Amino acid sequence: MVSENIQSKVIAFLRKEYFDPDILRALLVTAGLVVPLIVSHFLGVPAYGSFAAITAQLLLAAKIQTTYSKKAFILVISLIFISVAPLIGTLVSGYIWWAVITMSIIAGISSLAKEIGAHGQTLGLCAVILFLLSLNGPHQLDTGLYRMAATWFGGLWASFIILFFWPFRPNLPYYTNLALPWELSGNLAEWLTASPLATDLEEKIKKKEVILRNAINNVLPYLRKKDRNFFYIRRDLLKVVRASSRFGATLLAMYPNLENVRRQTTSGFWLTDLQLCFSSASLAAKAVANVLVIGRDKDLKHLENKIFQVQQATNQFQQHLDTTKIDLPVILDLHRIFILFQSAIHYLQDAHFLLSRIAEKKKQSIEHHVIPQHQPLSKLLAIRSFFNFKTVPFKHTLRLMLLTAVSIALFYSFDIPRGYWIALTVMVVLQPDYGTTQQKALQRVTGTTIGAVLSTLLLIQPLPPGIYILLISLFCFLFIYLQQRNYTLAVVFVTIMLVAMFEISGAIDWHYAAYRLFATSLGGILAILGAFLLWPDWERSQVRSIIAKGLLANRDLLLQLQHEFVAQTGFHARIIADRRKAEVSNLSIADSIVRLQLEPGTKKQKLQIVQSISFENGRLTRELTSLAALLPGIGSEETFPKAIPILEIYANQLTILAEHIKSERPVVSDLSNDLLFPEIKTIMQPQLHGSAIPINQLHIDTEALKEELIHEQINKIAATIYQLNKSIQDLNSLKNT
Repeated sequence: MVSENIQSKVIAFLRKEYFDPDILRALLVTAGLVVPLIVSHFLGVPAYGSFAAITAQLLLAAKIQTTYSKKAFILVISLIFISVAPLIGTLVSGYIWWAVITMSIIAGISSLAKEIGAHGQTLGLCAVILFLLSLNGPHQLDTGLYRMAATWFGGLWASFIILFFWPFRPNLPYYTNLALPWELSGNLAEWLTASPLATDLEEKIKKKEVILRNAINNVLPYLRKKDRNFFYIRRDLLKVVRASSRFGATLLAMYPNLENVRRQTTSGFWLTDLQLCFSSASLAAKAVANVLVIGRDKDLKHLENKIFQVQQATNQFQQHLDTTKIDLPVILDLHRIFILFQSAIHYLQDAHFLLSRIAEKKKQSIEHHVIPQHQPLSKLLAIRSFFNFKTVPFKHTLRLMLLTAVSIALFYSFDIPRGYWIALTVMVVLQPDYGTTQQKALQRVTGTTIGAVLSTLLLIQPLPPGIYILLISLFCFLFIYLQQRNYTLAVVFVTIMLVAMFEISGAIDWHYAAYRLFATSLGGILAILGAFLLWPDWERSQVRSIIAKGLLANRDLLLQLQHEFVAQTGFHARIIADRRKAEVSNLSIADSIVRLQLEPGTKKQKLQIVQSISFENGRLTRELTSLAALLPGIGSEETFPKAIPILEIYANQLTILAEHIKSERPVVSDLSNDLLFPEIKTIMQPQLHGSAIPINQLHIDTEALKEELIHEQINKIAATIYQLNKSIQDLNSLKNT
């Protein structure tokens, strides 16, 4: 039993690392850094090892989410740009104004690279770091060429690691990203049945919902029509991804009912049955992921068997529901879960059908398919729209160019030791808004201070190069692993890592850590002043518009649900699209509130109300999604004449609320907190004719229950909109908001 438990944990860990690498990624980045240092040490050129090591580390750290061929193209173009940076830095390092101008241009290009994706920011930062390191002498051309060659060596080493599986599994990134939403949905099903009652479960559910949504969003670039290799199966793959979105939404819709049952009773048949249902659904979802990644015929058969097991588990669950005496509130919640499980099985069957059709298409010739030609006009227009002073990215780029130029001028004018860290700190710390810049600057300076103190211990007693390399490996791993978890602690380890790395590249003393601390502090101050004085975009002037967009996104989702009630097309793709827009808007609101919280002068009362609005708007999206999860169970004869006009009324109310929060006008509304539909009535029906039927001979009228569930969900939506209305009234009643 113990060995099986350990084995299952190992398998779960390996699957997680395969689909969403965390520890493995940190290990690969560490290998990318350390190998060039070892090679340069044995070749007797440690001074150039740092250029290769930093290049390899940052290329591996950049999350390039695309196919292998596109990764190779991005890596080649990036290496050309990155490798030129140390050559130019070496040549201009003896001339202050050339160094200032060149730094400004490279910083601007690096900022522009952010617009092409998250990897653009990391690749641009790599060019900046190598340029700054090259400002240290010597200034000869041959030195610059050697540094350029070292950069290429590091880049090729990183490219080898990134593209290693290309010859063997050319489509691996494509299918791995397509499979990730199903893998996460399987993990969610497993977690729902195993998670204990806790006060922070709501927050955990929100985080898992965001992770699942991000995984689905990351798939979309792989499904563009221009992809020549997958055009003939693109539509089916898109439907498989949509099925994962519906499956995940259905699981999330079960959560409130599952928690209700747990609070009312802690034992009974339902515990074993639900564990079996959720574990079977988890295995089936992961079987879909296996088919997408591996694609063997036996994997399709395995998926079919897993779906059958889910059906068996739900049938057993239904039999116990019909034959066991349970309190009415509990049995109603269990029936809700059962109905949602029927929808989940349907989405699994959809995935199996689509994957079977994809397998057949792959066996056929695809020469007759017409591939649309990619039109670059949209990208050209997007780049052109970037150069507008009203846009935040463009103002941020100008601010970054100016501050990095000032940093280099200070470095040269006052001959500050290791002064290139001033510009590097500005590059890392400066954000488009003041609050985040201040927070990151404080984290950076705090981490650097602690790291500088600790790193001096490395320099008290000289150590063999092998020990330094082992320490560099450890600190690099900890830096990558902690970077998204605890930025301050990550900076501590990167500071120690850099001290150790430059110790083996060339003799330094304890002053190096002190110089880095001084330069980092100065760079942090510059970044904070720049964010405050140079064309700041204060969040308090934008948060209302961002919230209004979120309200309108939920309005559109609500109207789409109303349309699907009329058209009776179930959980349609249009709902998925509108739900995605609503969730993206909710994330934008949450990010805006974080920035607002960090801004000076933000009123606490206003912040609390805005946080309440954000919470209620996110809750509204989840309630609307739960309503969508009930749509597949609606029969063609059901019309819901009362529900459809109510949905339209509340959609119009969301439009009014969006207008009022933007204009700051007082909200006047006659919304009531009373239930629109009465609470679920008695829907127990006799199995046998006659009077005085015992309770254990009664069963649930399923069709009546579905109607009651729709009405109950609309009650929840109305209550949430009522709370939104109340919070917006409170916000607009404040003066000077």
